[in-house]
Amino acid sequence: MEMLGWISTALILAGYFLNSSQKLKYAILVWCTGDIGWIIYDMSINNISHAVLSGIIILLNVYGLYKLSKK
Repeated sequence: MEMLGWISTALILAGYFLNSSQKLKYAILVWCTGDIGWIIYDMSINNISHAVLSGIIILLNVYGLYKLSKK
């Protein structure tokens, strides 16, 4: 399980790199994948507050993808 936490962290960081490279669509997809990993990890260690945060971040990213698709 700890490896999942580190992989999720790496994905979140990769999303920031993609965002700084102006590849927002890919950044959002990578962020969502990392946050799904964090939710699984958080639920396994009973860290509900961070799991909720990750879920909200996923919703915000999905909204961002929706706005991008409208452009």
